[in-house]
Amino acid sequence: MLRPLPYPIVIEFLVLGVALVVMGLYLVIRGTLPRWLPSGYVDQAGNRAEFSQPVYRLIGVTSALAGGACPLLALSQRLAIVVLAFVLIAIGFLFAIPSVVLAGREQSERSLRRKRSTEIWSWLAFIMVMALNGLVIYSALPNSQG
Repeated sequence: MLRPLPYPIVIEFLVLGVALVVMGLYLVIRGTLPRWLPSGYVDQAGNRAEFSQPVYRLIGVTSALAGGACPLLALSQRLAIVVLAFVLIAIGFLFAIPSVVLAGREQSERSLRRKRSTEIWSWLAFIMVMALNGLVIYSALPNSQG
């Protein structure tokens, strides 16, 4: 029997899981990014560039599988369910490999280049998510003061 996770971490996993499943289903169904979300790439003329639908659909499958695993990890106290969650994540990563290959091929064939502003925003988002995650984990730690 596994120990239950602290409440803030369970909430974080549930929110993350729902967000990943919603985003994954959107990508699988539509096959494109939402217009408000920057793609991060521009073509030779400087216009927004996106990858093909198979790339985004494979990313959507990865996202949906990882999102489905999050609540299993958060709410389960049985080892078999935790193993199932890790199997879902592993299958999702197997879908991610061809999407990376296809995206790399498209980037070189179409001479797409990254926008510098996207890299900056990506790093800022990463730092904010890591800080938020640290706060959630810190708030879930037991108080050392009696």
